[in-house]
Amino acid sequence: MRSLPFASAFLALLGLASTGSGDDHADWVAKGYRWSVVDGPYAYITKEDAKNDRSRSGSKSASDVIGHAYYLRPGKIVVVVETDASAGLSKIRIGGVASDLWTATKNLTTRPFRDTLGVIETPEMAGVLSISSATPSPGSNAGPAPSVSPSPTGTPLQQRP
Repeated sequence: MRSLPFASAFLALLGLASTGSGDDHADWVAKGYRWSVVDGPYAYITKEDAKNDRSRSGSKSASDVIGHAYYLRPGKIVVVVETDASAGLSKIRIGGVASDLWTATKNLTTRPFRDTLGVIETPEMAGVLSISSATPSPGSNAGPAPSVSPSPTGTPLQQRP
């Protein structure tokens, strides 16, 4: 008898969770979000390393051929920043990684992909910065504008950083 209310509540929650999220996925895809479908060191800092990933032989390990790679997990959400269709590569942004990375476009999907726990990761869960909220370029003045404060003694003003 007790299992009936739990089963009803579970099914009701499952029904609510499955509705309404389809539109969100389409919006996320339109904004450049994709889900990883691979598991392993398939994201690289340089485009050349990403190209070499596909050409490495089975006899050499990835660390012998490529200096540094980041792991992609199945279901991990990323933002595609740039695409090189001729090379089959995408420049991606991953939450928690400071620089943009390169991976094969075939490693990403526009369809929501469940992670190992069965959850579809969302941009809010991953902490990925969207393209519109990109970090400032290294040469730009990322800090606040300098302020000028009056001197109490009447001497010329000094600038504070």
